Amino acid sequence: MDERTVIISSRELVDHVVLTRKRNELQFKKDFLLRTGAKDGDLHVKAIDGELAQVDSKLKPIAEKLDIADMVTVVPNRREITEFTQKINQFSRAELDIAVKEKRGEAYDLMKKRAAFVKNNFEHREDIARLTITLNSLPRKEGETLRNLVEEGQGEDIDVSFLPKEKQQELVNLTARLGRPACVFAGSFSLDKKKVESAELRPSDEILRPLGNRAIWIEASKLPAFEQNEREIATLLAKIQAKTAEKQSRKLTEEESVYFDKIQTDYIAALQKRAEIVKGIDLDETAKVYKKGSIAKTDEW
Repeated sequence: MDERTVIISSRELVDHVVLTRKRNELQFKKDFLLRTGAKDGDLHVKAIDGELAQVDSKLKPIAEKLDIADMVTVVPNRREITEFTQKINQFSRAELDIAVKEKRGEAYDLMKKRAAFVKNNFEHREDIARLTITLNSLPRKEGETLRNLVEEGQGEDIDVSFLPKEKQQELVNLTARLGRPACVFAGSFSLDKKKVESAELRPSDEILRPLGNRAIWIEASKLPAFEQNEREIATLLAKIQAKTAEKQSRKLTEEESVYFDKIQTDYIAALQKRAEIVKGIDLDETAKVYKKGSIAKTDEW
């Protein structure tokens, strides 16, 4: 790796968001307990310290990498979140504690409004991570301009004709998921609604569906196949679990062994079909980001 660059992945960005949120929640809980009479040596406080240590051990290597990387970061509704934070910070710690405890008052209303934006961004963390990687894979100027378009919802069109069509489509899809419907018109990324009908690329018709402990976007045309395949996966998994339990208690007959092999093969095939239907959801994208203080040459991107 060039000593002036660092490789950042979308998985690391998502993990950073999740771990940072967890750390903030634990730290807030600990600080609140200490301010309301608890002591450092109390068992419930020590339990929180243990959780904090675990989170910190996972967060530290990612945070160190992000700290030295001169990234173009994307925070939808950044301006609104910043404005609410500034207003909240005008209240004293005691006033904020009362607001949290009583769940009323001006400070509480401000925290509630800010929390809505923050929660929305957290729920869209994977899309934000992918968009961040995409923007940091572009020349700096284009990356920053696109970031501003997404965050502010206004601005001049920007040329993206140098990107492969699939990347242009991904860019349009990601921004639409984040509440900024856009299109690619005459080779340029645009938020102009008047250009959508005649644009060469517009947001795909997508639907959000749960998959395990996450939510994924599925093309509307593929939704029936996805749901049917998910039912098949669930049925096969139940059969595999039942037959596995039997195998642990007794020896299967030859016929049962053949059946067991078949349902396992069918299960693998169903998982492969799922991967094909939802192709592109894996968080394995990376970007080469210059370290802070480095002089980036446009021709190196």
